[in-house]
Amino acid sequence: MSTTEKNYRSKVTQTEIDMQPPDHAMPVKRDAETLTVVEPAKGFSAKWLALLSGIGCVVGFSLFEAVTFIESNFASSPVATSVLAAVLGIFVLSVSFMTLGEVRGYRKVTQFIHRRPKLSELARNDARQATLDALKLHASQFTRHSYAEQCYKRFTGLLKADHSSAEIVEMYRQFVAEPVKAKASEVVKRESMASGSMAFISPNHLIQSLVILWISMRTIKRVAKVYGLRPATAGNWKLMKILAQNLAAQSIFDLATDEMTNQLSGSLAAKLMENSAEAVAAGALNVRLGKTLMRLLEEEK
Repeated sequence: MSTTEKNYRSKVTQTEIDMQPPDHAMPVKRDAETLTVVEPAKGFSAKWLALLSGIGCVVGFSLFEAVTFIESNFASSPVATSVLAAVLGIFVLSVSFMTLGEVRGYRKVTQFIHRRPKLSELARNDARQATLDALKLHASQFTRHSYAEQCYKRFTGLLKADHSSAEIVEMYRQFVAEPVKAKASEVVKRESMASGSMAFISPNHLIQSLVILWISMRTIKRVAKVYGLRPATAGNWKLMKILAQNLAAQSIFDLATDEMTNQLSGSLAAKLMENSAEAVAAGALNVRLGKTLMRLLEEEK
């Protein structure tokens, strides 16, 4: 029995290439260029002008009416009008003092944010005294008896004459920046627990929204106080946009949980699930508010 060998043709055709590889340089990857956007200076907008002028007109005409009333009735009732004039004067002085405090608080927030030291640049600075002056300028904005002021006093007590700029900045991070951040995180955690608890026990969404608004404003005040800042009420306008997003997100979540509850039943379990979900959302949104404030107030790395 004979065996015939069959020659199989390869399915892959190989062709030798005797061309030389290109010797020109490959294109070089360009580094990403950072685009610096110069924002125009914000002026006094027309809506603020209209609002303030309207408030001024209301207050001005009210005071003019009150003074005219006191003047016209002084002859017939001198004692009563004198008492009313004294009360009116105390009221005007009190409102003026409060307005001045709010203006100062708002300006203090702006100065605090723009005077934050850049710790990385200070660490590279060879001038030791310039580093100390920059940290001292920032610490001069701390309010008395605040946690940040206490940490800074401890930091200054540990400084030595032979410390370099890098060592000074490292000590500032260790004894001031990190403890203040940890203290602020504790405050945010405590306030978020309070926000979630109040949202859980709130009987309706109106009370719940008011409670969340109050706790959010209290969170701003307490976290700012840890950083050594007392912004007053007007200073909190820096974070009102975040606060508005907080409340808007909470309202959307209220609608979603209402629809979910309607699809289920009116049982106690459905109500418990609704309140639990809203409590978790309120706590998470309050944490977001606090973390945003911390990033806004802490020193630039």
